[in-house]
Amino acid sequence: MIFLLAPVFLVSAMAEKKLLISENVIVAELFPADTYWFAQFISLGIDWVTLPLILALIAGPIGISRQYVPFIVVRNWTSILASMPYLVIALLYLTGIIPSGIMVLLSFTCLIVVLWYRFLIARIALQASVSMAIGIVFLDILLSLVIGELTGRLWAA
Repeated sequence: MIFLLAPVFLVSAMAEKKLLISENVIVAELFPADTYWFAQFISLGIDWVTLPLILALIAGPIGISRQYVPFIVVRNWTSILASMPYLVIALLYLTGIIPSGIMVLLSFTCLIVVLWYRFLIARIALQASVSMAIGIVFLDILLSLVIGELTGRLWAA
């Protein structure tokens, strides 16, 4: 399943690299390409498995044991759909059709929509309360941010 997200992941990482260089965060000649790509792939793998593992551990205590597997299946498959706007935005940026500021604004807008989408998926697939669905989406985003920050330190060091 994760292999279906690989093209989106690669294009997004290329756009991120271009943004870092264009915003003078790092000089192109000093960009640690090997370390950057290694960290990106590590981040993708860790991020893909972390939420399912944590939810598997706490599914019983929070009362989602019966809906856990269907939720993970739906979450994984809908990740492809949720990633499509990011792919379009990254391609528009990489081809020079939109500038970096517009790319960031559109990406942020997509994030808001994807958060709502993830909330609906959690609410429906888990048959969860509003607060439970919000908590799971918040946990998912928090984990992704922490994993991204930690693996980002691999290539930035």
